[in-house]
Amino acid sequence: MADMVPNDPFRTPGELDGSPAPAPVSFPAWSGRDLLELAGFFCLGLVVLMLAAQAAGSLLAIYLGRPSLAADPVYLGMAQILMTNLLNGLVLFFIYRTITVRYRSPFWSSLKWRGPTAAPAGLFLVLGALLALVMGALSSRIPGIEDLPVSGLLRHAQTAVFLGVTAIAVAPLVEEVVFRGFIYPVVERRWGSVAAVLLTALMFTSLHVTQLWGSWMAVGLILLVGLALSLVRALTGALLPAFLLHLAYNTTLCLLSLVGLALEG
Repeated sequence: MADMVPNDPFRTPGELDGSPAPAPVSFPAWSGRDLLELAGFFCLGLVVLMLAAQAAGSLLAIYLGRPSLAADPVYLGMAQILMTNLLNGLVLFFIYRTITVRYRSPFWSSLKWRGPTAAPAGLFLVLGALLALVMGALSSRIPGIEDLPVSGLLRHAQTAVFLGVTAIAVAPLVEEVVFRGFIYPVVERRWGSVAAVLLTALMFTSLHVTQLWGSWMAVGLILLVGLALSLVRALTGALLPAFLLHLAYNTTLCLLSLVGLALEG
């Protein structure tokens, strides 16, 4: 009978036979060092893309015979949005490689894409749309809102459409993966959920400062949006609800902008 004990399928590994028990898997698998590497990679990628954009602009101006191309607001806006998308792609690749190659972990489950309980998707879509309506109404009361850098991109059809596609198809996924998926759990593990909510909201806001430069009120509103997204991540324990909220928020704002452009036209 004693010989049958080591074969007991219900025993804990390491019991009786002296073998080491497997170490518990920590969440997240990555650490603050990876966040620092991400910051360095982001800065390096930004510099390289800026230099590449300047070189491409100069070559394109010579090829088209238009030395004033660099002063064309449509060209500058398209180049800015394209560079942002390329940088987003590089950052997403860095995070994907870090999780799947360095730590050999599944990508989506490591980011806690879905939480322990199923979240009602429709609820967060509705909340995102309502948040956009509230923020849009508040933004319309900000003096000089039409002079902000992001407003300049909406004055031309080409840049407005390109910006809208980016805001819906790219920004919600990338920004949520970066801030609420990759950065949030590291900060939460080290300093707690309150610090994680505040820090990720501030980082999210800093990403949009260049678009809203010139209005601290507009920056304050985007900070409230960042806080809402991080709070959803904290309360649900999952990334998907924050993504749905973000997606609905951006989509509603884009629709409002298109309606505004149509009315002005």
